[in-house]
Amino acid sequence: MKRRKYLNTYLATWDSAYSIGHEKVDQEHKKLFEIASKAYKCQNNKAELMSIIKELIKYTKFHFSNEENYMESIGYKNVEEHKSIHKEIVNKLNQLIKKLKTSSIEENIKELSDFINTNLLQHILLVDKKVHHTMKSREDLKKHFAWKNSYEVKNEKIDNEHKELFKLAIEALNYHDKDIKKHIKITINKLYEYMKYHFENEEKYMASIEYPHLKEHIAQHKKIINEMNSFIKSIPLLTLIDFERKLIEYIDIWLIGHIIYEDRKIVNENNSY
Repeated sequence: MKRRKYLNTYLATWDSAYSIGHEKVDQEHKKLFEIASKAYKCQNNKAELMSIIKELIKYTKFHFSNEENYMESIGYKNVEEHKSIHKEIVNKLNQLIKKLKTSSIEENIKELSDFINTNLLQHILLVDKKVHHTMKSREDLKKHFAWKNSYEVKNEKIDNEHKELFKLAIEALNYHDKDIKKHIKITINKLYEYMKYHFENEEKYMASIEYPHLKEHIAQHKKIINEMNSFIKSIPLLTLIDFERKLIEYIDIWLIGHIIYEDRKIVNENNSY
């Protein structure tokens, strides 16, 4: 089978799936994507591109300042680590400006796309969402823990398997009037086995379409499975509250982050050809 060629640039745009559940923060994240989208459309004007990237840097700093003030106001324990990540992101944007002077517009657009798709999107899905989780009560997290249509990757088989993962996680949380330890052991094992089954199916699909990042994606799957193994081993040492929080965090942050960031790339790139 002849290998498909894939697009060199793909820019993620704002999606409700990126919401962390804080209206002001979500609006500022949306604005960042809007500015990046303007830059992405500058195919022939280097001066305009530089101006928009400077606007992106300015707004990024504004947003990070607001976000850091918010984290400090709520006593978020990982605020200093979060600030360090913000500094790294701003530094990467500053480096992008420097490269503008010597690189072609095409190269700059590619680097901007990589920045948005990797640094910004991953930061929102994996780091910012943790802040939201920290501030929510266990009851509130459980109440809103559910599959959302905005998580879809637009591949029916993959989406159905993702929904099943959520269903099994929710089943593990519904232990009322049951032998709790036995229920958790059985349901978590079902979740673990189905996750491996799903990853195997997904990897076969990627191989069938000659997905160019198959090895990297398989490595991500192994990492998620290893994290699940660590979580399972820790369960006997966890309180019921901690078990619930960690399970919801595992699915709602790490797995959903993987679905939105990694799995969508498979479908987006395959559908481009």
